[in-house]
Amino acid sequence: MPDLVFTQKLDAFLNKIYGYQGVSTRPTLTSGQIWAMPNVAMQYPWLENAAVNKLAPGKQYFLHYYQNQGYGPTNNECVTTSAIIAMNIMDDWLAAGLNRPSQADKILKDYTSDLDARGVWGWLYRFSTNSPLPGMMTPWQAVIALKHNANKLKKLYGKSYRVKLSARNTLKDLIQYMQDGKLMLLHGAWHKRLHPPPVTDKHLAYLGGGPHTMLLVGYDGDNDSWILLNPAHPWPVDKTKPPVNPRLYSMTTKELLEFWGRQFLFYPPRFAITTITPDA
Repeated sequence: MPDLVFTQKLDAFLNKIYGYQGVSTRPTLTSGQIWAMPNVAMQYPWLENAAVNKLAPGKQYFLHYYQNQGYGPTNNECVTTSAIIAMNIMDDWLAAGLNRPSQADKILKDYTSDLDARGVWGWLYRFSTNSPLPGMMTPWQAVIALKHNANKLKKLYGKSYRVKLSARNTLKDLIQYMQDGKLMLLHGAWHKRLHPPPVTDKHLAYLGGGPHTMLLVGYDGDNDSWILLNPAHPWPVDKTKPPVNPRLYSMTTKELLEFWGRQFLFYPPRFAITTITPDA
């Protein structure tokens, strides 16, 4: 299969450039739980009142803003949904720090409809629902969308956040960024089989996997569990019913590295994240 041979050669070439540079075993630098934007609920106790269920402070806060991409206009909305969750969290965090009402009200359906209504101009942030791709936001577009949101929040609150897309990160970097109070969009790809042939998405097997983005919000060092908001989990079976209940998604270090290091040929390089850094 010449197409598969080409994919394998390109994958090997990219791995020489972007191969993992860190230790690939579970982190030993930390124990207990680490949460991005630490002490949010303890710093702002009112956030606990908005929680969907009684969990640890970090879990309460992040679950409150979970959205499921399955209720978007297409099945390709993982980046869009992750970006919207991050926008709402940052809006709430900034407002709470100033003891002001939060404007965190972005909903996937309304956000994508607004961009679609802008026509070609909306493609700067997300490819239109009716475009050939169709209907999706790439990690590069997410940076533009997040920076646009950051500028709006700067005018509203006087301070905001910074956004950066980077590759060749390590597990140590992820731990450090969370300890620094940063949110992260984690970009990777799910494995897609060619042999035996998969039922669907055969083209994704040739391209290196099924691209996906999730929001990394914590790490449980005692149980080697990376804690994420996965906008595709759980997937709604019936979209006519009320949205599914939010839940946290976890991966072991081995599972995370396999997902994070798999190269989808049109995604960012391996071990890529979009880092959201709150202003001091």
